[in-house]
Parts: sequence; structure tokens; C-alpha cells
Amino acid sequence: MRSVLALALAAAVSTGGLAACSGGGAHSASTAIPSTQTQSTQKHVRHLKGSRNVQDVSGTAPRFFDMALALFDAPLSGVTSSNAQFNAGILGVDAIDANGDSWQLTGSSTPQVVNLFDLQTTALNLGSGSLPVGSYTSVQLLLDPATTTLNYKGHTYPVYFVTSDHPWWDPTQTVEAVSIPLAVAGAEGQSISATLDFNVFQSATLRHGAVYLTPTVAAGLGQPTISGTVANAGGSPVSSATVVATDANGKIANVTATRADGSFDLRGINPGAYTVSVLNTFVTNAGDTVTASGASAGNGPSRSVIVGPNSKVQLGTLKD
Repeated sequence: MRSVLALALAAAVSTGGLAACSGGGAHSASTAIPSTQTQSTQKHVRHLKGSRNVQDVSGTAPRFFDMALALFDAPLSGVTSSNAQFNAGILGVDAIDANGDSWQLTGSSTPQVVNLFDLQTTALNLGSGSLPVGSYTSVQLLLDPATTTLNYKGHTYPVYFVTSDHPWWDPTQTVEAVSIPLAVAGAEGQSISATLDFNVFQSATLRHGAVYLTPTVAAGLGQPTISGTVANAGGSPVSSATVVATDANGKIANVTATRADGSFDLRGINPGAYTVSVLNTFVTNAGDTVTASGASAGNGPSRSVIVGPNSKVQLGTLKD
């Protein structure tokens, strides 16, 4: 069984490999691996939704813009919500300004447990909120480790966060904060939308009956999508090939894997110019090696593409 979570689950459907990894017993949900980090002494402020200051330091009423968030998950070969559940306990999202202060966009004291495998083609509306006019450098996706689990064939496998990162405002140290770079500059009265891609493919590995998570969430403004199909020289689909979007500065914006039929969708990217490349071997951020199935010999193809805020770009068939 390949150790990467996406291929492990797909292999388990036909080989029973997942049960072999589990040691034959069911597991209960677990909290994160204990953090070795010390709590920051830097002074910041968290502004809760619904309790914003009605005046700024100059005594004038602040100006606001609205921001709405949608969440997808990158497709995984052989994995659907019908044969597995990767449940994420979502507590909310904060926006982080240039001073490091937190602004609650959405939030609840009770986690919203979402099966990420349901989000491969349809987005989850995370909600929206108002932010003071200005610039923001990132958002934080807030997760409850106790309700973040993998379920498969009657077994519940714990999810351990490899690097535990608790928000400074959480004295209980029970909330996991996943920091996601997302540059936003909002003007008064503006409505901005953004798309997040949790990307279990990049983030998770299944080993020894547990999932180890290195969250690698991608984000971009608007809802641009790059789609296509990867096929070999004979026209047969190539599954589990890695598709990478690299921006004009040479930075990887996001990655995904092709489905059993060779199709793929790339989301969670900003508008701009990209090189889309197909790789037959790839090492995920979780540390697993993914190998394409059905590819022809040689290097994979690449294409140049420009996407707008809501572009739906179809690349057609890429010969691998």
C-alpha cells in the first residue's frame, strides 16, 4: 500500500490495505500532538464579529468592506464521499491584518463538521463578514482537533497535526490555527470573494493506523478554476498524475491529482499567469511520493494560461 493518503485509500478499496495499517482495531478521535511551541508574548488584538468598535482612534466611524469565503478540496484518485470521510471540525475563519491583529470573519463555539471529500466539485460556503478598509496578509482557518478524523469502513482514525499551531488568543490551546497566505486590500463598500482549497492530497498521510496532517491550504481571490484531462500517448486516462500551477515568480500556487478518468481541477489560486505542469512523480508536503498510473515514458506536458477572478479555463486533453 502506498503511504500517501489519497493512494492509500484508493488501494484499500481493492486490497484491504487500510485495515492492515489500522492494526485491526477501531480508533477514537484524538487531539493534536502536544505542542512544543511557547505562547507568543507579542501584544495583539482579536476583534470578534458583532463587537467591532464603532469608532476608530481618530473618533470617526470606520469604513468597511465585505469578504465571503468558499472552501473546496482537491480531488483524490479513487476517493469519494461514498467510500471515505475526512471530517474537519471547522470553528471559523479569522483575517489577519498587517499588524498581526485578528478579525473574526466567521465563527462558532461548536465546530461545523464537514466531510472534505464532499467538496471535490462543490464548494462549502464558509460565510462572510465585514472588515475595516485596509490590507490583510492572510487568513486563519480554525479547526477543532477532536472532531477532525478519518472514517473508513466503520473505523475512525485519529488525525494528528504534525506542527501544532494554536492561536495566541486561545488560552486552552485546543484550537488549531491553519495560516493561509491571502493578500487582500479592501475599499469602502467593496464585496470581495475568496476560495480556499484544503488539499488533503498535499496535507495528509496515513501511517500506522493514524493520519498525520501538515495543513497545506491554498487560497486565492475570486473563484478561478483550471480544468483538463491527462491521457497517455494511446489516449487512455492517466490517474494519480500531479498537476502543478506555478505562478510568474516561479512559486507553486497549488497542486492537485488526476482522477481515475484523468480529469483534474485546480482551485484556490489568484487571478494571474500560470504554468500548468503534469508530473508523473511528486513528493507531497506530507512527505509521500505519488506516482502516476498509465503515463507514457518521458516528461509530462505543460501549458501556459492566464486566469481572471472568475475564469473557468479548460485546457482540454494533455498528452502525458
